[in-house]
Amino acid sequence: MNIEGKELISIFLILVKNENILDQNQHLVKMKIEKELFNCLSIDEMETLGELYEKKVDILEKKL
Repeated sequence: MNIEGKELISIFLILVKNENILDQNQHLVKMKIEKELFNCLSIDEMETLGELYEKKVDILEKKL
């Protein structure tokens, strides 16, 4: 299975939104996705990731 781009971001945003109820495995997945995203996106893009995702900004697809 290969999860990339908007699919990966959507999973990450769900995990961030529900961070307070994540179990250990879910938290580990969130951290792994976050590391991958930080390798591709700027700090500003990470801080506004939810907004960029909702607006379907193309820069996400170009980088991931």
